[in-house]
Amino acid sequence: MHLVNDYSIRDFAIQQSFLKPTYRQLSNSELLDFGRRNNPMSVFYPLLFSVILFSLFGLICWALLVALNHPWWKFKFAKRGILAIPLAGVFFALIWAGAYYFDQKWLILPGAVGLSSIVILQIALIFSLPLSGIAHGIIYIVKKIRKWGSPRTEIYEVDKRRRAFLKAVPAIIPSVMIASATSGIARSFEKTRIPNKTFYYPELRDILENLKILQISDSHLGLFLDLDNYKEMINDAMKLNPDLVLLTGDIADNLDWLPETLRMSLELKPKYGTYACLGNHEYYRGIDRVRSIFDKSTIPLLINDGLTIEIDGGKLFIGGTDDPRSMGRVHPEFYKGAIEKSIQKAPEDSFTILMCHRPQGFDFASEKGLGLTLSGHTHGGQIGLAGRSFFENLVSYKYLWGHYLKPNGSQLYTSAGVGHWLPFRLGCPPEAPLITLKREIA
Repeated sequence: MHLVNDYSIRDFAIQQSFLKPTYRQLSNSELLDFGRRNNPMSVFYPLLFSVILFSLFGLICWALLVALNHPWWKFKFAKRGILAIPLAGVFFALIWAGAYYFDQKWLILPGAVGLSSIVILQIALIFSLPLSGIAHGIIYIVKKIRKWGSPRTEIYEVDKRRRAFLKAVPAIIPSVMIASATSGIARSFEKTRIPNKTFYYPELRDILENLKILQISDSHLGLFLDLDNYKEMINDAMKLNPDLVLLTGDIADNLDWLPETLRMSLELKPKYGTYACLGNHEYYRGIDRVRSIFDKSTIPLLINDGLTIEIDGGKLFIGGTDDPRSMGRVHPEFYKGAIEKSIQKAPEDSFTILMCHRPQGFDFASEKGLGLTLSGHTHGGQIGLAGRSFFENLVSYKYLWGHYLKPNGSQLYTSAGVGHWLPFRLGCPPEAPLITLKREIA
């Protein structure tokens, strides 16, 4: 996991006069090692943030346990557990930071997975403990009512099984949440599925009938997924013989793996080629190095640009937008300008496919009458329900996951992505969709 890209390390080195003028002769691995050893803040700040986060979450969990779930506080395992969880988080944070700083790659993944798992566990407790507290309150009120309305002897003759059930009710809520969190962590390491999606276009030309497009987005190779995972997905996709392969950004967080990732992508040998656009992580990891790697590959990197593919006398246009790099929402004017540039070379009679890393560009793409837009970026929120993101109607950010159709026939697919931010997925599995174009609705 590279928290500092090569170019920022060089800049830091020059500013601090740690390197002689011959610094450009250093290899990438030497530069990264220099960055780790001479810029320890790149490790210290994430470590400090992790310790503060675990402590804050631990304090919240402790307060919720004492204030709302007091009956549990008398049990030693509850007291010890609420203390052990943040301590375990600090332990995994130290494992990760030490492994990264001393370049012990075999320890980076266990540390990162453990660290992320503790965060997910604490979040599950923060959401579930108030609910179990409500259950405790209801049970307390029911007991009081029964005590006031029943003879004293009757109180002690209550069925023991009923008492046991009432005591178990508050525990069900955090148990279910923790079980779901555990399941979500396990499912994040599931094999990438390749779902078959069919998009219908009434006026689709014969030459594009049954065109199969494989979209690979947000693989984020580096921390939680490696080249073996990517190879496995490529092998599965190879059996489906895609005609066109489109990489829609955030390919590799470890740029040392990007050349091999592109080489493996070419193994698919699609009839009409493999193309890529930028995501925000290409900028975060070092855009100059990314472009240099693509320059040495045969995969075109389309940045506010596009090209026409001749197919038996017909035309298919592939466009790719730039990424705004910002973490927050992006003003529509950015995508208006980016999409205009991306499709300015498109012939009037061509079917246009636009690669736009973020689905925010779909509204303007639809206004321009583009046939198909392929996006990623959102990871589907990594929690899904009935084939849509769980957050679909909870946030203003639109087009989080799946297939979207505009009244004018423009269509979008937002991929849930191959990789993820944290090792957690629930109802939203990693995917690389295979989209088939059809002219008529069957």
